[in-house]
Order: sequence, then C-alpha cells, then structure tokens
Amino acid sequence: LVELLVVIAIIGAIAALTASALGRAMQSAARAGMKAEMTNIESGIESYYTKYGDYPPDFSNWSIVQRHYLKIFPDIATSELQLLFRLCDVLPDNDANQMTATSTNTAYDPTAMDRAEAIVWSLGGFSSDAQFPFTGAGGPLVLLNPAGQRDDPTNVEYNPTRNAPEIDFQTDRLSTTTPNAGAPRSYTNRFASKDNDGANNPNDVFPTYVLRDDQSPVVYFDSRTYTYNAGTLANPLYNGYARQTSESVTGFDGVRPVYSQNPGLTPDPNTYGSFDAALAGWQFVNPKTYQLLSPGLDGLYGEFLDADPTNDPTADAPVYWQLGGNLIQPVPTATLPSGLVFLGVSRFDITGITALQSSSNPFKDNMANFIQGSFEDELE
Repeated sequence: LVELLVVIAIIGAIAALTASALGRAMQSAARAGMKAEMTNIESGIESYYTKYGDYPPDFSNWSIVQRHYLKIFPDIATSELQLLFRLCDVLPDNDANQMTATSTNTAYDPTAMDRAEAIVWSLGGFSSDAQFPFTGAGGPLVLLNPAGQRDDPTNVEYNPTRNAPEIDFQTDRLSTTTPNAGAPRSYTNRFASKDNDGANNPNDVFPTYVLRDDQSPVVYFDSRTYTYNAGTLANPLYNGYARQTSESVTGFDGVRPVYSQNPGLTPDPNTYGSFDAALAGWQFVNPKTYQLLSPGLDGLYGEFLDADPTNDPTADAPVYWQLGGNLIQPVPTATLPSGLVFLGVSRFDITGITALQSSSNPFKDNMANFIQGSFEDELE
C-alpha cells in the first residue's frame, strides 16, 4: 500500500509539473505571437514613412496633423481637412453648430482620434484620389450620401475595405460595428467604432486594434508630441492614452510615452521652473521617431497616469514610466533630473502607493517596439 501511494504521489507530481510546463509554454507562445504582431505593425509604420517621407502624427496636436496631410497630399481638397477637423473637434458630430466649426472658432479634442485610433487610421490605407484621400474610393471614410456635403461628419462612415493598407489588420480585432443591413444607412446606422472612449462622440468612426480579445488596444506616440499639453497650466492634458474599465484598481487603464535612463536637461541656473521644462529632464526612448506599445497577457497597461491615482487620470500633473522601473514626474522646483523621480515606486511596482496596494502591477508585462520582451524582462 505504501509503495502504491508513493507511485501515485510521483505520478501526481509529474502531472503537476507537466501542467505547469504546458501553461508556461502556452503563455510563451501567446507572447511570441503578440510580439510578432507588434513587429508587423512597426513594419507598417516604417512602410508609411518610406512612402510619405514622414511618420504619422498621433493626433494630439491639430497643427501637426494639418501640416502632415498638406505635405503628403499636396492636392488635398479643403473639405477633406475640414471634415477631419470636425470629426476631431470638441463638438459632437451631430451638433447643430458643427457645420460652421473651423480650427479658428472651435477647439480641437486630442482624444477624439486617440493614440490607439491613430494607428488604424494611418496604416489602414488611403484613397489614390489626390483630392480626396480620406473620402475617395478606398479611403478610410465613405460618404453616406454622395450628393451630400463632404465636410459633414454625420455624412461619413468607416470604410472596412480600404485601399493599399500598410498592413492587413485582422477584422475581428478591430473595434468596428456593423450596420443593420435591413435599414437605410445613416449617422446612427453606419460602420463605426464600438471602443466608446470618447465622451463627445460615442458613435465615432475611428476604430482601434487589439492583439487579444478584451484587451486595451495597441497605442502609438509620435515623438513630436510626447510631452504635448493640450490643456492649460491650471488644467493640464498631457499626451497619453486612457480608457475606463472595471478591471483596473482605479477604474482607468492607460499609458504615456516611456522615458529612457539617459538624463536630459539640467536647469539653469536654479530650478526647472515649470512642468514643460521639467519634462525635458530625462530623454524619451526613440526621441526622434515614435513609440508603439501594447498591453501584455493581462490586457491592461496600468493604473498610474498622474500624480494622484485616486481621480481622473488627466486631473493632475502627469507621471511617466522609465526603463529600469522608476516613475518620472515633472517637478518645477527640482534642481536635477534625479529630483524628478517619484519616491516610493521602483521596478515597475506601484503597490507601495496606498491607493494602489491591490494593484497587480500590469505595466510589468507590457510590450513595446523598443524592448525585446516585456518591461519586466528589462529589469537588471
């Protein structure tokens, strides 16, 4: 009997080891597949650069967006840029004042086309029509009524069959909604996006792309706007991506561009003096190109986006992760780059913060185009 029990115990131990090894192998395979897809998206961005001579904007700054399209589409019709602005301004697309809105009388919303939506918009393909690269045949948008106004944001829907994409997105990973085929196409019955991350336009036409179901989407940051503030000194709105989710400790999940471990500017003569000056205290990874990020297997980026994680992630001064696991915050009174390091956080571990004690530290397994594996793998 004793010998039989020993044999049973050995078999059980072997089975447990086999199951554990199988689980690790499945996780490794899933990560490898996600990393391969990230590499594919990165190749698409480089293909875009080769074709147009410029990296795509991340849509946090309208002036950069406008200049970019005037450069790469020199014959673009005014109505195309007007349409794009109205799709990205602070007014709902069906607002009564939308058709008189311009960049001179209406504010731009940097979250209307967010850092995730910018990837699909930029890499999905544009029309070969020199005047109408957005609404022409094969472009990212289709006119609901060809006889209607081209610059009316309620007169377009997303085009699921775009022309000459830089990469082929898997359709089941796009956040697109399919209209009711039995009803006429309209503003409320069109190909749109179900990402529902915009308060002004929950029925928007800009889809996102995920590497796995029920994850946060892949995001893109343009180096020209890593630290861009679309708000004011009193109410900052620094570049980043965020969405609401019940799976996060704080109710939000998001990410900002990542700093390298290379010091930047030291204040002269005394302190940095402002948020913007302090943000130059460290150098960002890929300071002249872009950053591409994705959540890992847990599907989340992280809960820590500004100095106070207990409220809206845009309500306070921003915080940024740094390779090596430190958190960087802009401190105007700091006198050295080392004075910008957030105390109580190291090795991507935020559980030392009272409000985040129950966090699973989701940033650790995130992936990016500038690291080989996960951020945790980069720790020494």
